[in-house]
Amino acid sequence: MKFIKSGPFWNSVGFKVFILYFVSMSFTVAIMGYLSFTKSTSVIQSNVGAIALQTVEQAEKRLRIILEEYENRSQIILGYQELQRGLIGKFSDHYDRVLNTKTVAAFVTNLVNSKNDTVSMHLIGFSDTSYRYSLMTSSGVLVVPPADSAMLRKDWFRSIIDANGKVVWFGVRHSLLPIDSPLYENNPVFTFGRALKDLQGRGEIIGLLLYEIDPSLIQEILSEIDFRASGISFIMNRSGDIIAQDPNIYLPAEISKLKLPSKPQGTLNANIQGEDKLIVYREMEGTGWLLVGMVPTKNLVKDTQEIKIYTLFLAVAFVIVAVILALAVGRFVYTPVYTLMSYMKKAREGDFEAKIYHGRKDEFGTLYESFNVMLSRIKQLIDELYVQQLLKKETQLKMLASQINAHFIYNTLDSIHWISRIYKIDAISTMIFGLSKYLRLSLSDGREFVTVSEAVELVESYLSIQKARYEDKFTVDIAVDPDIRHNIVLKYLFQPLVENAIYHGIENLKGKGELHIAWRKTGTGILFTVKDNGIGIPGDRLESIRNTLELTDMRENFALRNINAQIKLIYGNQYGLTLESELGKGTCVSMIIPLVDK
Repeated sequence: MKFIKSGPFWNSVGFKVFILYFVSMSFTVAIMGYLSFTKSTSVIQSNVGAIALQTVEQAEKRLRIILEEYENRSQIILGYQELQRGLIGKFSDHYDRVLNTKTVAAFVTNLVNSKNDTVSMHLIGFSDTSYRYSLMTSSGVLVVPPADSAMLRKDWFRSIIDANGKVVWFGVRHSLLPIDSPLYENNPVFTFGRALKDLQGRGEIIGLLLYEIDPSLIQEILSEIDFRASGISFIMNRSGDIIAQDPNIYLPAEISKLKLPSKPQGTLNANIQGEDKLIVYREMEGTGWLLVGMVPTKNLVKDTQEIKIYTLFLAVAFVIVAVILALAVGRFVYTPVYTLMSYMKKAREGDFEAKIYHGRKDEFGTLYESFNVMLSRIKQLIDELYVQQLLKKETQLKMLASQINAHFIYNTLDSIHWISRIYKIDAISTMIFGLSKYLRLSLSDGREFVTVSEAVELVESYLSIQKARYEDKFTVDIAVDPDIRHNIVLKYLFQPLVENAIYHGIENLKGKGELHIAWRKTGTGILFTVKDNGIGIPGDRLESIRNTLELTDMRENFALRNINAQIKLIYGNQYGLTLESELGKGTCVSMIIPLVDK
């Protein structure tokens, strides 16, 4: 099986990086384009709405001036004393009545002629006389009967009375008091009314004014409101009733259901007859009416179409750039990955001498260096393992040979032991017994690992031989942590360290030596120490030994280096030997190995 499989192009890292980069860039461009277009559309709508609101405000001011003029005109009528006397009927005789009628007629005629917009004027009295002027008749000002009971019950009549002298605006509508004449055309008129009070008396209501004016001026103002977007304008009250509108414009019935906010002015969006509309409104002061402008939203944002097209072309350009950049990035990532895969294939085939030569300073450079170090380390571990296997086989051969002759050696040593006892040579007897026991424990049925208790017994057997040899040259103190007696350790690690302490530390000591041996539990490991009060090691020699412990060359310091190598190979690089020594005071060798259960 090949390490690098040939497969579809879309399975490669380069293609996946290309897709990831392309999709992320395209998505980003799409989101930015959409947000940009949405924001520009919102800004344009907001600006157009503000302009439309300003237009409505200007139109409202013009309409307010007209209404103020109508109100002032009515105030002149209310304050005319001859009119009040005629409505009450305060005449001394018939001649006085006739004179009063002529005076009132002249006043009304002059007033309507000065403005030239009056359609009709009704001055309705309650007790004696009423007056009527109509542009549609040739009779001018007529004296008519006062209000009858039927008129008093009319809603419009009651609303004027209830206003108590304030102007009541009825808006553009058909006449509330149509004239029975063949010349009369009941066209829409702008109507308002006002109660007439007795200014000479106690201010009681003596009649009312119903004024009907040509609405063309108001309609002209409504038609002149220019939103530059096919909009329409009209006046309505908050109940949805249309007060005035451009007669040439059709208003949908849905407008009567339109509920505008209670604020005096503002804008809102609404759907009228399935079309989105921008509605601007402003309350007309003193009337309770609203001047409303309504514009199709699509007409307001015509300019955004150009922005939309520009944004689309810009997005396409960015996508093309994204494709080019994605290809470049994909190639940039794929090339070093492919190089690494090629060298990994060589390593898989056994070429551990392969090395990636490069000049990169980025993450791939770090990856290449790590790969080179990994191959070098693998080769080193293989070499070390090979050496260890040779050592292990040599040891196994020696153990096999010793096991073959073990029975003969035990019997021979036992015979020598008993002969020494017969002839009472206790020193030889002790050494032979210790040697026999040491050999038996060393072989231990061919096992490489023994318990701590067995390792302690092996060291004690060796020490019994050495004490017989050196007699009272040194004393021994052995301490064993009872918690670790049943843990498993490598058999050959401890005796060589004790032997080194005797031969290199105590043997050349003048005076009596001391040897302290201990097995202690520390954290998750076992700490074994051999401490002597021997001659110690010079500083330069100590440093040399420490440095050579890590070497794989077995020609020098074989015992210590072999033990250290065995520990690291079996237990790991974090374990091993440490040496502390002071010339003339002694040496301490420490060994850390992990706790291994039986």
